[in-house]
Amino acid sequence: MATVIIRPSGTIGSVTGFDVSDSTFMSRIGDNDTSTAATQNNVNCTATGIPFSTNSFNNGDTVNSITLSVTGAAGGRGSGPEITCVIKNGNSTLQTSTLVFSSASTQSASAYSTSLTPTIVNGLTLDITPDNTGVAISEVFITVNYTEAGGDGEGGGGEGGGGAAAGYTHKVLGVAAANIVKVNTVAKANIAKINTVD
Repeated sequence: MATVIIRPSGTIGSVTGFDVSDSTFMSRIGDNDTSTAATQNNVNCTATGIPFSTNSFNNGDTVNSITLSVTGAAGGRGSGPEITCVIKNGNSTLQTSTLVFSSASTQSASAYSTSLTPTIVNGLTLDITPDNTGVAISEVFITVNYTEAGGDGEGGGGEGGGGAAAGYTHKVLGVAAANIVKVNTVAKANIAKINTVD
């Protein structure tokens, strides 16, 4: 299994009740920098249709779960602000959760794992509705837990499909050695022979 973090990116549906414009809101919550924030400045406050960048998950990958996390703090009006977060795929609601910020912190929703596919994960959006206490949001991200698609069908490990083939033990372009079966039709056990580099 592998995990990857996806962050807000692109054009948001709408933002009201925050101290920044739509594009600045997106850059502040998606820049992986907790020193920048969007601060609530109105009791009526929402951010809807927040899109996420995708990692172009392949159709053969298995998505095990997604977990929403938000880094935030009280925005000055009171303590313990709550935000309601709704993860969607198109018009379908996948998960609704409430996160409470009793101090500056990162809060996470429960992992969601029902009927997820690469297509769904590649099309996630988020709606955020704070209560009237006032919140400052500095980061929003989703952790995707997934299993990459298998090898090329030659067998689980090596030519005969028996155990793992011996030979090459290093990552290639970020792919773990255990997931390499062939490189340009050279069996994993013989990869060390490429360019005579062991």
